[in-house]
Amino acid sequence: MRIGILTTGQIDEDKRLIEAAESKGHEVTSLKLLKCSMSVCPDDAEVFYEGEKINDAYDIIIPRLNVSYTDYGLAILRQFQALDVYVTDTAYSIELGRDKLRCLQYLMRKGIPFPKTGYADSKDDFDNIIKTVGGTPLVIKLNEGTEGTGVFLVDDVKQAENIMGTFKQFDQAIIVQEFIAESAGTDLRCFVVGDEIVATMKRESQDGDFRANVSLGGQSSSEELTEDEVEIVLKASKAIGLNIAGVDLIRSNKGALVIEINVSPDFCGEQGIESVTGVDVAGAIIDYAVKGKNRYDDGKGVWLQDQKVKV
Repeated sequence: MRIGILTTGQIDEDKRLIEAAESKGHEVTSLKLLKCSMSVCPDDAEVFYEGEKINDAYDIIIPRLNVSYTDYGLAILRQFQALDVYVTDTAYSIELGRDKLRCLQYLMRKGIPFPKTGYADSKDDFDNIIKTVGGTPLVIKLNEGTEGTGVFLVDDVKQAENIMGTFKQFDQAIIVQEFIAESAGTDLRCFVVGDEIVATMKRESQDGDFRANVSLGGQSSSEELTEDEVEIVLKASKAIGLNIAGVDLIRSNKGALVIEINVSPDFCGEQGIESVTGVDVAGAIIDYAVKGKNRYDDGKGVWLQDQKVKV
């Protein structure tokens, strides 16, 4: 297969995917997003890379899009889809996964558990959504933050209202969630590829931070999931149509809760899920991509954007 990795520069992950693809006998190229362009014309639609047409150059596109370039990345990905090139995850699913609130609304429709969440635009409603999540302490999140950035633990109502008001002034969408004290500083990263959780690791804060992200200094270890947790994770990724995802769970007194779904999850590094678990995540992604392409050619592939199920 000819595989293109549409990337915004996750160098370690890109390198691992290239190694895995080549070891399995496939041709693979790293396509830097900002070197891509397109011609959107009814009778002459094209995708270009460094000025050269690449419409027919790839059988498979694997998107690895950083949040900072989401809009342009999705535009290029949609162009590949419009030209009937198989992609491992659709632009619609990635866009949905990047919007925390919409993502939670899809999980809600499927009965998937997550922390109580509030959202409001008007300052007059701030007090109401604080009550909705059970008061303080609570967590405030940017709606499109990633890797623990834009996430705040707030201990009192006045502070919460001040933070929410500040983000409102800068036209930043935020959500408010209940704080699950018993899980503070610990979460589970579950790496989903297709219909399988290929690896799971526990992440634990080392400095008292309520966030457990490895990017913020958290330490990782391999972890096993219960049957209920496996079901929740797979339902969560399927609910928004993602085939390759990092689903983050916390263990609460009420059971497992989904706190986030990552559409372009990292898997490399000393504390990354490949190193910690010993699982060949890159190889699993390549195998899934090839299988998905074959299913797509057989007419069995399903595009989420054609399912007309939107919030």
